[in-house]
Amino acid sequence: MLTTRLASIADVPAVQALCQMQTARFHRADPRLPDQVILSSWWILPQDGACWLARADSTLLGMVVAEAEHWTVDSPFASVFPRRYLRLQLALADQADPAAILPLLLARAAPEQLMRAGSASSARPGLMVMTPACDAALSAVLTAEGFTPYHAIAHQPLPERLPPPPPVAACVRPAEWGDINAVADLMVESWQFHAAHQPAIELSPLIREGCRRQASQLLGDGYNQLLLVAEYDGEIIGFFAIGLSIQDPLTRPALFLRGQYGDIYEVGVRGDWRGRGIGTALYHAAWRWFSDRGVGAMFVNYAPTNPLSSRFWPGLGFVDAWINWWRP
Repeated sequence: MLTTRLASIADVPAVQALCQMQTARFHRADPRLPDQVILSSWWILPQDGACWLARADSTLLGMVVAEAEHWTVDSPFASVFPRRYLRLQLALADQADPAAILPLLLARAAPEQLMRAGSASSARPGLMVMTPACDAALSAVLTAEGFTPYHAIAHQPLPERLPPPPPVAACVRPAEWGDINAVADLMVESWQFHAAHQPAIELSPLIREGCRRQASQLLGDGYNQLLLVAEYDGEIIGFFAIGLSIQDPLTRPALFLRGQYGDIYEVGVRGDWRGRGIGTALYHAAWRWFSDRGVGAMFVNYAPTNPLSSRFWPGLGFVDAWINWWRP
């Protein structure tokens, strides 16, 4: 018989073992994913959340950590994620049936939506959970429970060489301080297009100020991160923000195996220039920058609901590794 209860500090070692079991299972299914995980007690028992366990007799079959997220309008994430939601962390044992365990855990997390709203509002925040793209059974249960993909994290080994880029009229170069306002405008345009295809996004009223601040930060030092722009006739018509990411599952939860990766932070092309090879030209410049730094693979976050990015990244050879699911 399946039973559920709240976790306590005494359950931390068993939950850590369960998460390691799941990590090993995911790695066997997709060798790109981490083969180890290090989890502290504060992650398992968050201050602004709860951890529920599912057991059959004395056997731990699954757990869900439900933790509140609440972004203020001046947060850099205010236009990236829903303003208020409950982030779920799931772990299932190898012998667990996702169709039996997951609905039970979600039912326990649902009351937390009201208890952990993070706001005086009585409106129920949504649920968000990240799972590996390789777990078809888990994806099927989440779909049946009313979840839809919110964004994907796609991965691609760095190619040794690329085919010649299509000829474009624009010049691709590193950004300069004088480009910041134009890049911020493109970021705002990109987020407006994205939000039009993802109803859960609430664009911040301070989005332009936030994008300008972000563009300034992304200008970086030129070695650890870089802001590339495409310029035509004195106008900035596209940008690529990229950087180096160290993934090390031995020190903190990671998306991939230990190593140095190329992280594509954000991309945008002006509406009247889309579909004309600007994004591909910027991608080639990013590839050269990553290659010069010995990067072995790249990854990018994109929205499956966005009709442009959902074609662009798979078309370049990126393959989904993780999916973030959303349910209002």
